[in-house]
Amino acid sequence: MSTYPAPRRNTRPYAVDEATIRNRCANPDAAEYTLYVRSLIHDYLGIGGQAKILEHARARGLHYPGLNRQKLSEQLSRYRLGPTWEMTELIIACLPDSCDTASIRALAAGWYQCARGQLPHGYKGPVSRPPGKPGQRNVPESEPSVPVLQRRLARLQERLYAENLRHIDNLRTSEKARNQAVRHANQLESQFHQTREELLRLRTIAAEIATIREEYARQCVALELIATPELRAKPIVDLPDLPATRRRIRFGVLVATIDATAPPARRALARYLCVYAELAGISPTELATRADIATTVTTDILAGRRIPTTAHATRLAAVLNCEPDTLRHLTDAASSATAVDEDFWTIANTVTTTSSPDATPSPSNLVGSDPDNRGTHPHTNPTTPPPHTIADRLRHAAALHQEGLISDHEHAEQRARILAEL
Repeated sequence: MSTYPAPRRNTRPYAVDEATIRNRCANPDAAEYTLYVRSLIHDYLGIGGQAKILEHARARGLHYPGLNRQKLSEQLSRYRLGPTWEMTELIIACLPDSCDTASIRALAAGWYQCARGQLPHGYKGPVSRPPGKPGQRNVPESEPSVPVLQRRLARLQERLYAENLRHIDNLRTSEKARNQAVRHANQLESQFHQTREELLRLRTIAAEIATIREEYARQCVALELIATPELRAKPIVDLPDLPATRRRIRFGVLVATIDATAPPARRALARYLCVYAELAGISPTELATRADIATTVTTDILAGRRIPTTAHATRLAAVLNCEPDTLRHLTDAASSATAVDEDFWTIANTVTTTSSPDATPSPSNLVGSDPDNRGTHPHTNPTTPPPHTIADRLRHAAALHQEGLISDHEHAEQRARILAEL
């Protein structure tokens, strides 16, 4: 059994590179001419351009006997002076219809002139000078022809016109965006001024309300200090109650819980806090929660039975939004009240009627015998209780201190004052 050797494969590469073409061509201009024709196929037809050249030649009636892929490839890679003009004309005629075949043909003729030293045989058309090559001597057609220059100028004008349109569109878009930004900025500025005016107006109203609240609270303090229980219980004009829809703030509810037996300074302090609590619509429980104070302590402060500490006063002023200086002055005044002052005001509040100074006879106008004269012979049984003794007053101060009604400082001052009377 005979064995046949394996068929030999063509080891040459499918495509011939540029260096190989330059080595095979007789001169550099011939290599440039060959590369230019090859670039036409690659640039306008892409991969498989040589096969497409043959297809277009058959479709356009340019095919002739003997034209095949091998012959086309040999002219584009093996001819030392580049492809023949007939092959170049065939390739240019098979390019797409959108190509400027006149300019391509003129430039190909210029490369043919440079490669072979003469114009194509029988070619009478324009000849364009290749880039970087001087015009051929004694060949006027070697310079760019007028139609070629006109076409180039037309293309440049079209490109310039397109660029101008694009820049104009960009400028219009930018101008439109700028105008929109300006209008938006004007709207924002107008809104800013309106908001600023509203804010200033609200601040003015808030200041007026704060002033009215403070003045009302101070008037209530003055009323608490100068009015007697009888006057407070008898209003000059009996006004009807407000409807439920208008009674958003119920005045007098917290004020009614103030202890009537408390000293006037403490009642004034409690009245001040109650007024602000009523204006804010805050209940004692809510006030205690927001001020972080025990509910019982808050209730005693609002009732006048307890004086707030410095920390409590600070938190109450922050919650009620009252004047800290006024609250501090009222707290200091309530803290400086002594047990003797408390006894005095307790006795004064229980007095409903006062005797007139004219009702008491003077010693110079005494009438009657000595036994009947009460100025010289008073009753043995006194009509008023005897004054408190020093011990009773000390015990009373100690009891107030134990109940938490007076502070340590107040108790020390009262004790020193009572002992100074000895």
